Amino acid sequence: SHGANSGRKDRSRFRIEADWIGTLDPSPWLCIPTALRFLGGLFEGGFDGLRAHNRDLALYGRRLLCETLGIAPPCPESMIGSLASVPIPDGTVPGSPPLFLDPLHVALFETERIEVPVMNWPKPPRRLLRISAQAHNHRSEYERLVAVLPRLLQHTGSRPS
Repeated sequence: SHGANSGRKDRSRFRIEADWIGTLDPSPWLCIPTALRFLGGLFEGGFDGLRAHNRDLALYGRRLLCETLGIAPPCPESMIGSLASVPIPDGTVPGSPPLFLDPLHVALFETERIEVPVMNWPKPPRRLLRISAQAHNHRSEYERLVAVLPRLLQHTGSRPS
């Protein structure tokens, strides 16, 4: 560490060696004001406009998923921010290890380049698909997800819950 060869005696050896990490890069902290100004200027209304856009998009995507899967929304709209999870048909790999990638998750990414988490919940074989809505997302991305989802659910061996 930076202080490894210091002859200082005014503080503990631990602090001398560990208080200053030589590879510390403060640039992420220094760019925060610029990043906040940028995000606040993306939508009319500043951050409230950004949050409203993300929430509206998450609700839109959730509605499409629920319609496609033929399920009722799992919670009221008042509980949705910019993320939404929906239950999907059970997987076929019960008892899979916690870090196991669900076959649907893999198929969505490898065949369609769609990155959405598919996770066991509350435990296998039950699972959820979670969407996240951000300023860079568009309705067409959620429409594409629901267009391929039924085929990939069948292809990956999902079974009705």
